Amino acid sequence: MEQASPQLEHGFTRIANELLEAITVYPFNATELKIVLCLIRRTYGWKKKMEIISYGTIAKDINADIRYVKRLIRHLAEGRVVFKQKLGRQNLMGLNKNYRLWRLWKTQNSGGELATVAVVNQPPGQWPPNPGK
Repeated sequence: MEQASPQLEHGFTRIANELLEAITVYPFNATELKIVLCLIRRTYGWKKKMEIISYGTIAKDINADIRYVKRLIRHLAEGRVVFKQKLGRQNLMGLNKNYRLWRLWKTQNSGGELATVAVVNQPPGQWPPNPGK
């Protein structure tokens, strides 16, 4: 078997450490995390903030059922983690880099137990974003 040898010269995806750290602590399930990483690769990986991406493309990229992917993307959009806008039959999608607007966070309470906290302190008129910016 040939050894893998990834090189930056063959392409890379640039992402802010602060955003990557927010992604690592957010309470995603495994498939949600794969979707987020896929969106990052297909947007930031091509120096774009948003891109027209089909559910089928994401499902194929992460090896998941398209119906499950569609349901999770809807959940991620409702949770303000991803932007999703319909353009006819197409989906314009991207990651919301303002992670403080994401809806759910898990925090540890004083007893050491994990608690889910809803984040709803978003100013009016800030959602959804203008993809033209």
